[in-house]
Amino acid sequence: MRKPLLLILSAGCLISCHKDNAVPANNWTWFGTQNKAVYNYVLINANQVLTNTESDELHVGVSAAFIDSNNNQITVVRALTVNNQVIMPGSDSTYNFSYGSDQSANALQLFGSQVNVTIRGADETDTVSSSIYLPKQLSSSTTYQDNISRKNGMDLKWAPDPYNAWGNVQVQLFYFAQLSRKSDSSLPQKINTVNLTVPDNGSYHLSSADLGSFPVKAFIGITIARGTQKDAILPYSRKRIYYFTSASVSTPPVRISP
Repeated sequence: MRKPLLLILSAGCLISCHKDNAVPANNWTWFGTQNKAVYNYVLINANQVLTNTESDELHVGVSAAFIDSNNNQITVVRALTVNNQVIMPGSDSTYNFSYGSDQSANALQLFGSQVNVTIRGADETDTVSSSIYLPKQLSSSTTYQDNISRKNGMDLKWAPDPYNAWGNVQVQLFYFAQLSRKSDSSLPQKINTVNLTVPDNGSYHLSSADLGSFPVKAFIGITIARGTQKDAILPYSRKRIYYFTSASVSTPPVRISP
């Protein structure tokens, strides 16, 4: 596979909703859905949030947008189907679909599989069907702790994916500003997110250097993610469609200790 475009493009959306003290950050430097060269895209995103209970939160969804490269207006296609699930456009002509609790079995089956995506463009002959790999879940051996020692760091562990063609995962450390300042008002209002690209071998030690941006008493979140990308062209309208997938696992807020 060629060097992924998603590594050099500007930030896209990993999670559609972001709450400062509950949900992981939504900006990634390795997704290209905001880049001006990407007019048409389909993003399949699967994120698991670890909890202290027996059942973790799983968010699996599809988002897509199709933009006219001549006038930059958002348009609709005749049909968008993901693994036989028809996805309809919203009032703003973008496509957003989330697998509900009653579809959890279907959502889990997407991990580690080739997901079929069919797009029908200008007419029935203007159709392209492609499959794209959604990486395996990372969470089977992932654990987290409530506190991280800034001096000693912490070992991260996850389930590696031998079919991850990229061969890496991205580790993201992001700051929970409101929660941190609620605990200690002297803490900064903003700290830049730390992004680390490491081999997908199942483990990484977060060092004191990795955590150096975050002061003691700050709350941070940790996300580990891997993804794939490919593209296809509609045969009649010649629209180039970019497909992105992301599988990730995130911790709740974790406090930095000395």
